[in-house]
Amino acid sequence: MILAAAPWLLALVSTGAADQINAEYRDLVGRYARGERGSAVAGLGRFSDAERSRAAQAGEGAARAAQRRTAVAPPFPLRAAAMLHVDLDEAERPEWAGQEQPARCPGKQAAIAARYAALLAGHDETQGFARRFFVALAHRCQWNACLPEAQRWVREGLKLFPRDAPLLLAAGSALEEAATLWGGSSVQRSDMSPVYREAARTAAGQRDGLYRQARGFFEGAIVADDGLALARVHLGRVSWRLGERGAAQAALEQAVARSTDRPLLYLAHLFLGRVHEDADRLEEAVAHYRRSLALDPDAQAAAVALSHALRLTDQVEESRAVLRHALARAGRRTARDGYWDYLVANAVDGDEMFAALRRESLE
Repeated sequence: MILAAAPWLLALVSTGAADQINAEYRDLVGRYARGERGSAVAGLGRFSDAERSRAAQAGEGAARAAQRRTAVAPPFPLRAAAMLHVDLDEAERPEWAGQEQPARCPGKQAAIAARYAALLAGHDETQGFARRFFVALAHRCQWNACLPEAQRWVREGLKLFPRDAPLLLAAGSALEEAATLWGGSSVQRSDMSPVYREAARTAAGQRDGLYRQARGFFEGAIVADDGLALARVHLGRVSWRLGERGAAQAALEQAVARSTDRPLLYLAHLFLGRVHEDADRLEEAVAHYRRSLALDPDAQAAAVALSHALRLTDQVEESRAVLRHALARAGRRTARDGYWDYLVANAVDGDEMFAALRRESLE
């Protein structure tokens, strides 16, 4: 049942199921909602895992009871409860120590936060918060290379918001990255034994299966938001990976036609150049590589691609000149080449999204 009354979110009562909630836990959630984030997170950090689980289960049960009885308010501010557990999850991860270390992916506290967010998804005034919560959680997972977790949380979000374009884009992006980083070999040499050739075919099939899943999510994102040009760039790239050059070219050309964003256009022209190069349309490839480099004159990927295409068309001197120019500018570059971060370009805003959700949780 959808509740439109804001007091459902704001009022604090102590009735029935709500009385079963740990009083200190209730107080910590209230503190977080008042902006006392540090003390609230530290307080919850002193709970054992078992105590946190019991307190959250009681809170969820009381909130569901309140949902069933529309005249009863929730036991505490649920947005603050969700963000309190998210922040504790983040606080319990080790800080980067300047060296390689295993990623600590969102765990038990993030799962508790997601259950609170799911409770908020059924109410008009908090649907937006819940939707963006799942997008932010998926983005954070992908940014931290926690790809199975990113896929898990985006799918949980899609159960609640099945036609949400940012969620569909996030789902496709996590799958595309997983496919691109796929560890199985797809190389088949003539001197391979039959066993190894079969293993290579299996690995290639699994990788392409991930790309096909990603393609479906990108197509869904475009249906949900026809103006989402980034989804068209991703669709073009995975179509190229699958050997579907015509589909790749169409998607990338539509991205170019529908966007004025320079970083996105840089990628679209770069990828279009590769599509044309693979089809032996070298003049078209050179033209798109030139456009890509013009959009970002310091881009190393575009410079190398253009130099290579010029070499293939026997324009050797210009090919060398492009590389020399790129090398001369390499030390002066202040921003990263957009190609380097293409796979996670949609996930860079995870921290900003959580910052906005924290602000919304204040009462």
